[in-house]
Amino acid sequence: MTEEQSAGTQGNTLARQRLLESALRLFTAKGYATTTVREIVAAAGVSKPVLYYYFGSKEGIYLELMQEPLSRFEAMLMEMFQETGKARDRVITLLDRIFQLVLTEVGVTRLMYAMYFGPPQGAPYFDFEAYHEKIVENVRFLVVQGIADGEFRPGNPDDMAWALIGAFTVAMEEQLCDRPPRLDRQGLLRILDLIMAGFEPQRNKETGRC
Repeated sequence: MTEEQSAGTQGNTLARQRLLESALRLFTAKGYATTTVREIVAAAGVSKPVLYYYFGSKEGIYLELMQEPLSRFEAMLMEMFQETGKARDRVITLLDRIFQLVLTEVGVTRLMYAMYFGPPQGAPYFDFEAYHEKIVENVRFLVVQGIADGEFRPGNPDDMAWALIGAFTVAMEEQLCDRPPRLDRQGLLRILDLIMAGFEPQRNKETGRC
């Protein structure tokens, strides 16, 4: 690749990223329905053909904003299932990694909440619940594994999974507020530790045996 070609490729990558950032800002501030392609390309400093080249349409750039974090999320899940270790550690690691993904994609997460909970805006369909369902399924799977291995006390795996997911969700939503979040990553980890302590098998106070 020549120096000119390399510079051109880098410029194209930057233009694509500017389009995504501009679309995210406008969709969040104005809503999907009232944001136009003209506004997106003007904010990104490119022409309409550049947007059409990379994304095809306003619908295409919106779907790319939604899909890219989900792709990373799914890669996290695949990586987690290749790891070994205690269920406790794997649950905490999974929720911690997802939380860090949210921290790097706060803007997209805010837009997802607005699109899911807000009024219809004519945006193309996107399965927002896929994120949530995958978290629930995987946390529950690890809880069931922990119970089967004797690492967690016997209990309702659904209730135990929801306790963990509830703490994670509160911590995540704190990051979406306009004010500074009152619960950060370290706070989430402390709360998960507290919940996990309640999952430990009950021990005989005198013998210390299960």
